[in-house]
Amino acid sequence: MGEMTVGVREAKRSLSALMARANESGEAITVLKHGRPWAVISPADAQSLERRQKRERLRRLTREIESTRDEEPSWDESVSDAELLGEERMKRFG
Repeated sequence: MGEMTVGVREAKRSLSALMARANESGEAITVLKHGRPWAVISPADAQSLERRQKRERLRRLTREIESTRDEEPSWDESVSDAELLGEERMKRFG
């Protein structure tokens, strides 16, 4: 992905969105005034990279879980919650 540039007017009009984009993507955004670099919007700190990585891991895990949702076994509705709990207690604690 190439470096993003915006004009001063665009930056003024959508500063919040540009800051969010810089923090999410981790890439700096150059603001141009009369076609020349004038300012740079960049992620605030090194922790933003860690947050982005965690968020991406969570998204991947969510997609993985959602993709296997149909493969989960169905519940036997004739067995009550109390019976299921009792069975699980016996498995774990004897």
